[in-house]
Amino acid sequence: MKPARAIVLGAALATPFIAIAEPRIPKLDADLEKRLARGDYVYTWDLDRGTLGRGDPYRVMRTYYDGLMYALTEARRFIEPGTPAVLRLDPMPVPEGWDEAYAGTLRSHETYLEGDAVTLNAEITRRDCNPARSQLFYLVSSKPRDDPGWDEMRKARAAIVC
Repeated sequence: MKPARAIVLGAALATPFIAIAEPRIPKLDADLEKRLARGDYVYTWDLDRGTLGRGDPYRVMRTYYDGLMYALTEARRFIEPGTPAVLRLDPMPVPEGWDEAYAGTLRSHETYLEGDAVTLNAEITRRDCNPARSQLFYLVSSKPRDDPGWDEMRKARAAIVC
């Protein structure tokens, strides 16, 4: 068999398999649908202590905001980068094992579908793991902070170690 004919034959045989190779895992798809419907985000950000603003309260809050916006724009594509957003944070009781804690709301608008208003509730906690490194832990949800789903997210925060 000539090499060119073998390549064409091989490509013809592979084509049907490529066409049906879309990965589908029903359980994972269903779990993803549930998480997206709840609108919950839980993530940790490990930072060099200098990144937190070197004692300047404005820079510290700006770092908290930047971490939240990065997750919602770049990582989750919830809103387009550069979309105006307002984050209001107020001090909250500090969970055990953490050094600082804030709760609040982020208000913006969704940019990928119909531009609907978006209000997300958040808890942001910080702890210093050592003199060179800090952890920020974000809990974000479209549900109010007294919704039972927050208990599960708070358990995730309690389970993480420096």
